[in-house]
Order: sequence, then structure tokens, then C-alpha cells
Amino acid sequence: MAEKKNQNINNKDGILLVITGPSGVGKDTIIAEFLKKNPDFKKLVTDTSRLPREREIEGKDYNFFTCEEFLKRAENGFYLEHVEVRPKEYKGTSREAIQEVFSGKHIIWKIDEYSGAHTKEIFQVTMPDLAEEMIARTITIYISPEEWSQLREQYFARESKANQEWFLVKLGRDKEMWNLYRDRFDHIVVNRRRKVSETVSELERIIKEKIEKIKK
Repeated sequence: MAEKKNQNINNKDGILLVITGPSGVGKDTIIAEFLKKNPDFKKLVTDTSRLPREREIEGKDYNFFTCEEFLKRAENGFYLEHVEVRPKEYKGTSREAIQEVFSGKHIIWKIDEYSGAHTKEIFQVTMPDLAEEMIARTITIYISPEEWSQLREQYFARESKANQEWFLVKLGRDKEMWNLYRDRFDHIVVNRRRKVSETVSELERIIKEKIEKIKK
């Protein structure tokens, strides 16, 4: 029997759900579980200049480019935002992809903490004519761990060959972003250990409130 489609989050007005949080907090798992329950949403596919990891699929997980190709696209104004996540490794979001909300698409956009905290400013600078409407359709959510100490274990469960020194640098940056910008997010959602379904339910509740607000 086909899985019954979730009818609770279905509206002609597109919603942009911005998800961010520290490395190892479980953002990808949360998004995957959310999409299973809410097929009206689609994950925005961002561009990256790094090589694909095991099991990553071109056009589904990321659009993969060489560093030279990525920087050329950035120079040509292709990106709404882009960031150097580590030396010579970039990620970016195309203007075209983000504007699908205006055709009624519900989109999940996973980005770094700094960009997530400055989403409204990004819209105002890069798409001033559409910024007000885009902001009205956007929810920014920071996914927080129960305890910061759990992040190392969770990160290396996923990235067993990752560099320990690099992770500690990234963790320090994540904590800095949290301390500086946590008040800028619309919502902070704690992803408790082995409670992903509760996290997804909280996202659904937040989105339904947003849709009701847009309808008024």
C-alpha cells in the first residue's frame, strides 16, 4: 500500500525553511525524515567545490564543481550566497533555486550558521525587489544539540576518516556562531538523542503556524 501523503503542510503559498546548526547535530537526518513525511517539500540542492563523499549523488545531495568552476560562477553573480567552508572548499546557493517559493514550492535550505543568521540581509542585498516577500515566506531554524559534548561522537560516526584537528577548529567556530547569533533565528529547536521524530514534529508545528500567518 502506498504511503499516505501528509496533508497537514500543503498550501499554494511556498515556504522557505532555513535549517542550520553545528556539525554533527543531525541536520541531514532530520531533513531526510522530514521529507519522508512531507513530500510537498523539496531540499534545495546547493553547489559545492569539494569532491563527492561516499553515497552522495550529483544533483541530489549537491551540484559538484571544481574550485575553478565554482569561483567563475561566483564572479558572474550566479549565487545568492556562497562561503568558503575550509581552504579552497566552497558552498553556494543559486538565485534561481531560491525563487521557486514564488511558484508555490516548499523548500528546505540547509546552510552554514552565519548565512542562516543573516538570511534577511542576504535577501535585502542580493534581491531587493523581492526581499520583503521572500522574508515573509522564510523561517530560520537553528538545530541545537542537547549537549555540545555529543557532537564529536555524532560527527565521527558519520565522518570516520575526518581530521580530528579540523573538527575541533570547526567546533570552536560553531560555538562562536552560536554565542554571537543565536538571538537572530526565528526558532531554536533542540535535537535530542534518538528523538528525531520529535524534532520533525516540532518543525511541522512551526511551519503550520507560518502558513496560517501567511493566509491571514
